[in-house]
Amino acid sequence: MSETARRPLTLIGMVNPPTQRFAAAWRHPDSDRDWLRAGFYVDIARLLERGGFDVMFMPDALAVPEDALGDVTTTLASGGKGAVTLDPITVLSAVAGATTRIGLGATVSTSFLPPYAIARTLASLDHLSGGRVAWNIVTSTTDAEARNMGVERIAPKSQRYARADRVVTQVLQLMESWAPTALVQDAREGVFADQLRVARTPGPREQGAAPGPLSLPRSPQGHPVLMQAGASPRGMEFAAKWAELVFVSADGLEGNRAVRSELRERARLAGRDPDELRVCAAIQPIAGSTKIDATSRRASLLAHIDEASAVRSLVRLMHADPAAVRLQDPAVDFLAEHRGATGSDGFEDMLAAVCRREAFTVRDLALRQSFDQLTPSPTGSGASIAEELCEWQDAGAADGFVVTPAILPGSLEDFVEHVVPELRLRGRLPAEGAPPSASTLRERLAAKISPRGEDQPFEPQVMD
Repeated sequence: MSETARRPLTLIGMVNPPTQRFAAAWRHPDSDRDWLRAGFYVDIARLLERGGFDVMFMPDALAVPEDALGDVTTTLASGGKGAVTLDPITVLSAVAGATTRIGLGATVSTSFLPPYAIARTLASLDHLSGGRVAWNIVTSTTDAEARNMGVERIAPKSQRYARADRVVTQVLQLMESWAPTALVQDAREGVFADQLRVARTPGPREQGAAPGPLSLPRSPQGHPVLMQAGASPRGMEFAAKWAELVFVSADGLEGNRAVRSELRERARLAGRDPDELRVCAAIQPIAGSTKIDATSRRASLLAHIDEASAVRSLVRLMHADPAAVRLQDPAVDFLAEHRGATGSDGFEDMLAAVCRREAFTVRDLALRQSFDQLTPSPTGSGASIAEELCEWQDAGAADGFVVTPAILPGSLEDFVEHVVPELRLRGRLPAEGAPPSASTLRERLAAKISPRGEDQPFEPQVMD
């Protein structure tokens, strides 16, 4: 049994309607289509809060996904992932006022916005939520996103990560420009803020660092919990340096355990306690009251996948020539021919590993990609899924899970109804109705590592 055994799990709910990893989500009769209403997200956040989740996480992209010719027709016609993306900060601001505990995970790219704009936005939401914000740090990956942000093409990965290091450093410096006690508001003495406790950032100015100070006092957490999902060697290097939560999509238990072990070792070499880094595996669970019930739900989902649409979506994803695709060819050869099309080396490595193990054809890959993007999809009763998740944790494959629901809100409702009680019975989640262990998201996550509060939460050391 590994060092993670019996610790409370970290649970993150990914919310990205109308289409998440299950490509036919918007077509399924059980999907709620009211996802342009603020109440839709508030209801989901309250569900996650009731179910003991730590974070409601919203992915983001800055462009509708294009095919090899720069056309968005396939994505829009099929309702593919990324056809619609609401601004995470706007949505989570609505959620913040209607909830009390759930963490608010917002995706913000480091490739285009100035550090000052990022710092002020995240600090504002951290204040308004009482210290519940997490920043999912991405560098963006496509030329379409770059063009929408006024840049001709996306920078190479090495440059994007170098910029990300600088941006994160500068964001943290800006958010720390006010000391915790700088805001005085002494009406009698006429002192609003102690100017000696507010400082400009140290620079270096030649890299475009904002001098500051930030136009906001220190937020409850000081800075958001840092999240990251890079799976390439450079992405893992970045995660080991900065991240407190890391999302992993690898090939099954063994693949996730290998990635987690590498991340922990990289964190140790970076001078961190590896336990400060929580590795959360992506799953798409199909839960029911019984195995038969869950199997029926899975069959209903699969019945809504159209093969022709699935193939078109795969061709678009991999920037392939539709006329040249042969559905019976080995999927690993198809992936190798179009290496680099997605902009994510780690994602493509995972696809290749699963296709190799399962001996997938291109047709098999298209259908599976449209079902769950090759994410593990445990299917069964709440008890059986809970046992599988505990097995992953006990084997050192995960500190928690990113639950990617097939349909919203139904799949999350099933997970909370059937799986969460079983996880509570096994001591992997706090009891229902238990008071919060701490006031801020970072402190609550730290308490899952050191339940009696022996250790201090991770504070990244910014670069001078």
